[in-house]
Amino acid sequence: MNALTTRLLAKELHQHGALMTAATAAGLAALPLALTGGAGFHVAFVVWLTAVIALGVMLAMFGVSNERKERARLFVLSLPLSPLDYVRIKLLGLVACFVLPWVVLSAGAVALVVALPGLADGLLPYTVLLCAYLLLNYALVLSAALHIASEAGMGGVIILTNMSVSLFLAGVGRLPGIGEHMGAAAPVWTATFWLLLAAELAATLLALCLPLFFAARRRDAL
Repeated sequence: MNALTTRLLAKELHQHGALMTAATAAGLAALPLALTGGAGFHVAFVVWLTAVIALGVMLAMFGVSNERKERARLFVLSLPLSPLDYVRIKLLGLVACFVLPWVVLSAGAVALVVALPGLADGLLPYTVLLCAYLLLNYALVLSAALHIASEAGMGGVIILTNMSVSLFLAGVGRLPGIGEHMGAAAPVWTATFWLLLAAELAATLLALCLPLFFAARRRDAL
């Protein structure tokens, strides 16, 4: 990794540092509300979930779409980088901007399930799958932002991916090997869990590789 690459990656982290901090703080601050149980738990979950999803959407929009509007290509052309190099750095930087808060917030959610007396530890596999799905959700939004220049098109992607989270929440808990163990006193790591987790991670990797595949065949960076 040369000095220019390091500086561009640092630029991404610096540029989105306030957003990363705000999302992490909001998500973590909401978790103690779950300790009150009842409505407090549901409020905490909604705030935590919103913080993760909103972070991903805003990183994709500010980190890619706004740069496209501001004609970042003129800046890119002045750098000793190919379009593929720039997309690779942009992708790596924005993934880092999301993954750092995501790891903290995911760890907070897992710790809450373990620590909260009113929650069965059987929810841990479901929680892990949800956190992995939120990472996949961001990968899809980021990949779309790197391919779609239309604001209407990106708006459609954001709506569809946000809807998919609700479908995930409703559907995964009904799957054999997941739903029947959610109330267990200890987590049950079934074959269904490992298959779903592997599918989520594979889909995430594929979504993040697509921008590199297409960038290698394009002349412009964004």
